[in-house]
Amino acid sequence: MKLSINMRSDFVLEVGINHFGNVRKAKEIINFFIKSKFTSLTFMLHTRNFYEKHLKKKKIDFTLPKNFYEFALNACKKNNKKLGLSICDTQTYDKLKDLNFDFYKILGIAINNKELLKKINNKKKPVFISLAKGTDSKIKKCVSCFSNKKFLNLIYTSMSYEPTDTNLSRISYLKKKFNLPVGYGHHYKNLNPFILSTFFKPSFYFFYIKGFFKSSNIVYPDDKHAFFIKDLSKLNDLIVESSVIANNKKINTNIKLDDKNIKI
Repeated sequence: MKLSINMRSDFVLEVGINHFGNVRKAKEIINFFIKSKFTSLTFMLHTRNFYEKHLKKKKIDFTLPKNFYEFALNACKKNNKKLGLSICDTQTYDKLKDLNFDFYKILGIAINNKELLKKINNKKKPVFISLAKGTDSKIKKCVSCFSNKKFLNLIYTSMSYEPTDTNLSRISYLKKKFNLPVGYGHHYKNLNPFILSTFFKPSFYFFYIKGFFKSSNIVYPDDKHAFFIKDLSKLNDLIVESSVIANNKKINTNIKLDDKNIKI
C-alpha cells in the first residue's frame, strides 16, 4: 500500500489480538509496520481467563510466543520504530516482564490493578493509561501509583457504540484536571468521534487495525472499530485535514469570491 508522505507521528496503531495467535501473520504485521511511515505499534496481552475460554470454546489460541516479541522488538529497534505492549493482567504480563518494550498501555480494566501498575512503574518507560469508564477518583488513584509523572499519558476512550455515551469534551477536561497529555482512543462504530476529536486537540491517537488475512469474511476480535490497513493512508489524510479545519486560526478576509467558487 502507498502511504502519505506527511504521515502523522502521533498515530499509534493497535494490533490487539487481531492476529489470532498466528505467528506468521504477526511477523507480516511487523514487516508492514517497518515499511510504513507510522512510528508506533502495540500488541495486546489479554487475561489468562480470556485465553483459556477461547481455547476451550472456539479452539483458538490467541497467545503469541515470547520469541515472537523478541523478534519484533529487535526488528523495530533496527528500524527506529517503537513497539508497545497493551496489558491488563499480571499473570500474562509476567511471561514477558523481562523484555523492555518502548512503551506500555494499561487497559481500562486494569486502571486500579496496583500490582500491575507497580511493575510498570519500575520499567521507567512511557505509559499510556486507557481510561474507558474511569472516574476522576479512579484516575487519581492510578496516577498516584507512578513515581515519575513525566512518563504518564491518558487516553480518553468510550467503550460504547452509543453516541450518548461519548463525551469528547472530556479530553480538554482531563488535560486541565491532571495536567497530563491526553489522547483519543478510537472504539466506535464509525469515524465520527475520530474526526470530531480533532476539535479538542488530542495529544495522540490510538486505534485498532485489521486486514491481515485474505478472507473478506473473517471477523476480527476488534472488528467493528478497527481500520483496514489498506485504508490507513486515507485515514491519515482525513485526520490531518480535520485538524487543520478544527484548529485553523486564520481569518479568511483575503479570500476572493468569484464565479469559480460558486457552482449551481
